[in-house]
Amino acid sequence: MPNTDRLTDSQREAIDTLTAAPQYAGASKLRIFMQLPAKHKAAYFREHFLVPCIAAVIVIALCTFVIVRIVSPRERPALYAAVVDSSLPLGEATKLEQCTEHELGADVIVDDYFDTTKDGISKLQTMISSEQIDVVIAPPTVFKELASYGYFSNLHEALPAAEYGQLHAYTQDFRGFDDSQLADDVDDSGSGKGAAEPYGLKLERAGEWHRYADGSDALVGIVANTKQQANAQRFIDYLYH
Repeated sequence: MPNTDRLTDSQREAIDTLTAAPQYAGASKLRIFMQLPAKHKAAYFREHFLVPCIAAVIVIALCTFVIVRIVSPRERPALYAAVVDSSLPLGEATKLEQCTEHELGADVIVDDYFDTTKDGISKLQTMISSEQIDVVIAPPTVFKELASYGYFSNLHEALPAAEYGQLHAYTQDFRGFDDSQLADDVDDSGSGKGAAEPYGLKLERAGEWHRYADGSDALVGIVANTKQQANAQRFIDYLYH
């Protein structure tokens, strides 16, 4: 043990410093932060609190966004028209959307981002299943495929009698979905096994349609599970008047 009587004052002070317990031993980071001199607080905050605080803000913001979307979901448009495989020339969907909104006096979406060479069919199936789409405009081959899945309403039943009478000449029959006679084969399907019914209307005879897509051979059909059937009827009536 060193003889402290022979130590200088500065040596004694150094020994006391080394043998003393750390100033903030056992204290929480928050308590340490509160007790630090002002000039050291910023550096300590950056080292110990900045990243957790940013993470907490992000989590709170995401939770708030989810809660707001659940409590106040986006209002559904009065009509959602899906346009498949460039049945409308580039930029014409926006024009049709604006004119239809004016005609219906309500919000309308004309969505032409359905490309069956990519994910167009799966996107359509998902949105139709969730009741987001009211009418579909598609080329004959794609329309036939969609009709075979049972996605369209029989226009004889979906349109008012007077309107159907005027448009009957422009209808086209397609075989729908029927799984009542399926065998036990797991690969068997009811697609295209239903009776041929008027699911589509040829747009080549629709006067208003030619303002946007002259020469198009596309067809339009009303989605079977739509909750906006009246607006779908008005949309078709607008295209043919």
